[in-house]
Amino acid sequence: MKILKIHFQHLRNEAHYQLLLLVQKLFGNYPAVAALVTDLLTPFFDLLTLEGQLVDAVRGSVYTEELAEADRRVDRDVAGINAAVASALHHFDPALVAAAKYVEIRLKSFHGEIEKKAYEEESAAVKILVTDLQGEYAEQVAILSLGPWVAELAAAQEDFERIFLLRSDKRATQPKERLRDVRKQIDAVYRQIVDRIDAYTLLNGDSVTGLFIEHLNDEITYFNEHDHRHARKDIDHAVVASIPDQPWKGKPVIVLPEVTYEGKELVFTKDYELSYHDNSRPGTAAVHIHGKGAFKGTKTVSFNIVVND
Repeated sequence: MKILKIHFQHLRNEAHYQLLLLVQKLFGNYPAVAALVTDLLTPFFDLLTLEGQLVDAVRGSVYTEELAEADRRVDRDVAGINAAVASALHHFDPALVAAAKYVEIRLKSFHGEIEKKAYEEESAAVKILVTDLQGEYAEQVAILSLGPWVAELAAAQEDFERIFLLRSDKRATQPKERLRDVRKQIDAVYRQIVDRIDAYTLLNGDSVTGLFIEHLNDEITYFNEHDHRHARKDIDHAVVASIPDQPWKGKPVIVLPEVTYEGKELVFTKDYELSYHDNSRPGTAAVHIHGKGAFKGTKTVSFNIVVND
């Protein structure tokens, strides 16, 4: 008999804390097992108390969700610029292709992963990108009609910085230990506890530890099996906002639809990718939404490309 492995890296903060609270309760129910790891339970319980305080702080921060939303806006704008440049690379106009190739080189210098960087790194990268697109690459931006995208990205970045500074000021009054660091510390102590109980069971049998391990494994199995990262959701069940008619400007039309799942907006390049069909001329076009990460499958929606009088 042996204690099962917990997939700590797959647990969100709330789930991580709740599971370890159950472990704490089990030690109260089985004092003979607790006696085997008495010296480790003090740091374990102290860290668990601190984790609970930090989970509450993160949950209660008025700026946390605002910052996440501002970050999604920046990510969406960066993805939109990348998609527009990628589309222009296949345009029939050589001038557009040349401009797209020039801008593409700058975009690739960020390794195409601005949106995957930590907040501080992403903010610095976006500021550099905006400065370059408004300066050295302004001529190519104009040729590609990317001016509105760049202006929107600049505005989104300013909004992100404002909220980030507000949140930083608020966090200055909170404990210095961050939740991620506390999780690492308590995970390490938990593994020491598990190793000792497993070793005792191997050497002495399960007469003392058997029921404890059985109950703990039931809880671990539940959390591991209900891990959201393993259960990929079908993108076909997502809701896509109606796409208004798009004006024909002589080049492929790129749209970035608003996609939500159970009321939460999904993030382009993180939750899904896009591809297009029949978007190079007036008429009915289609955008294919391909699930990514926690999502699977493909959902297709149509939109109209119209010639304005």
